Amino acid sequence: MNYRDRFYSKYISTHTRSIYGDLELSDIEKQFPAWRGYFGKFLPDNKEVKILDVGCGNGGFVYWLQEIGYKNASGIDISKEQIELAGKIGIKNVSCADIKEFLRYKKEFYDIIFARDVIEHFSKDEILEILDLIFQSLKKGGKVIIQAPNAENLLSGRLRYGDFTHEISFTADSMRQILSVVGFNDIEIIGTGPIVHGVKSFIRYILWHCVKHCLSLYLLIETGSAKGIFSQNLIASARK
Repeated sequence: MNYRDRFYSKYISTHTRSIYGDLELSDIEKQFPAWRGYFGKFLPDNKEVKILDVGCGNGGFVYWLQEIGYKNASGIDISKEQIELAGKIGIKNVSCADIKEFLRYKKEFYDIIFARDVIEHFSKDEILEILDLIFQSLKKGGKVIIQAPNAENLLSGRLRYGDFTHEISFTADSMRQILSVVGFNDIEIIGTGPIVHGVKSFIRYILWHCVKHCLSLYLLIETGSAKGIFSQNLIASARK
């Protein structure tokens, strides 16, 4: 048994439970405003599109997609423990599967594939293999949406080393580089940060923008350019 099998077989009991506690649907629903802010802009008006969330974890994101009308949304995850939790709390259309084996037989099948907090768990060669398979599995004009740890963030090590199974972090430049190598185009990369959905998040939003301006000034002083993404995660979208 390799280290991934050992860790993913106990991913909830040894990792996510200590961070999020014992999740119920009500806990997942609290994440809806953030997901709407981060990912809603990438979703089409056509609610019949086929959407796959690879590395779906407990299926919460698939549940959100289904709740806002995308009934053909599904998810896969290698962790049996996480898929069992999804079933226990009533999330449908998620299954336990290996990304590479699953996508190998889904040529030009999906309109959108999400890979949120996934590719950082793999080596460089594996990342390219997975992105090649995602490219193959998308219909012409289909989109991939990736969320991954941002190496440009001031506290980048917090996510990079916060999970023993993480292998790598990315910058906007390195993310654009790998997506281009695979053959994707119309690449857009954005930061995350607080999404306003109440008073507390509004205060965080204002303070976050103050921090961003300070970091931009630092970068401008050192390099002559203030361009950068400073949030802990970055989100990339690209089209086949």
